[in-house]
Amino acid sequence: MLIVIVGPTGSGKTSLALTLSKKYSAPIINGDAFQIYQEMDIGTAKVEKDSEDYKKHYLLDIVKPNQSYSVKEYQEDFRKTYLELKKKYPTIIVCGGTGLYIRAALYDYVFEDEEEADVSDLEELSNEELYEMLKQVDMKATETIHMNNRKRVIRALQIARTHESNKSESIDKQEHALFFKNEDVRFYFINPNREELYENINARVDQMFENGLVDEVKGLLNKYDLSLTAKAAIGYKEVIDYLEGKCTLEECKELIKKRTRNYAKRQVTFFKHQLPCKEFATREELLKEATNE
Repeated sequence: MLIVIVGPTGSGKTSLALTLSKKYSAPIINGDAFQIYQEMDIGTAKVEKDSEDYKKHYLLDIVKPNQSYSVKEYQEDFRKTYLELKKKYPTIIVCGGTGLYIRAALYDYVFEDEEEADVSDLEELSNEELYEMLKQVDMKATETIHMNNRKRVIRALQIARTHESNKSESIDKQEHALFFKNEDVRFYFINPNREELYENINARVDQMFENGLVDEVKGLLNKYDLSLTAKAAIGYKEVIDYLEGKCTLEECKELIKKRTRNYAKRQVTFFKHQLPCKEFATREELLKEATNE
């Protein structure tokens, strides 16, 4: 059995996954795009390294912050890890909020070959200009790609340039069947009411600063030339701006809260429409369903 726990940031996914891990003696595969980075701990709300909970997780801390890492690489790493774990465990849990990673890992998500596409002329364009270009060639892609996700916008433009079909058309041609066809896969979506979720997000951001987020970012900047993806992580991008004098500490905190809330909205939209999830408003309801109690 494969149990998939998804939900927006601050919804309590990790706690749920750990509870189910104990119930089924199951390992947990990380499905968060930023928890794969080493030394990015506080800002990604990673479980503590010296805890027993950490030992239950796979695909945590597998990439250095100065290295790039793609959805395709995650797909490959996930499937390899899953097949190895299946030799030892009857139940495996996937937990995370990066919908595209989870969808690519579990479905027949085929990546187009974009290696030969020349996108050098796009590098000087602003995010707004790139997004307008994407609207012209693949409007549907803008429903799931945010304007500020520069890397994904350029990749979608790259596909449109070098293939007969654009990114969305290519995805639509795929069967959208589960990759692990013979597995019992159960999708659970924890989606608290908005007021509760936003309170959790605000409290979580405050706690991150109390735990030393600013010092964590300083340490990363002193040690690495961060990859574009790592720099773009919510929490890290804003603290970098604060350290560069572009905003006050209070403005930094409020911006992280705002951007996290906006990201949570996009996550909810994705999980409602892109995965066959059973949706639950409370932890208790989800656990009752997932444990058949």
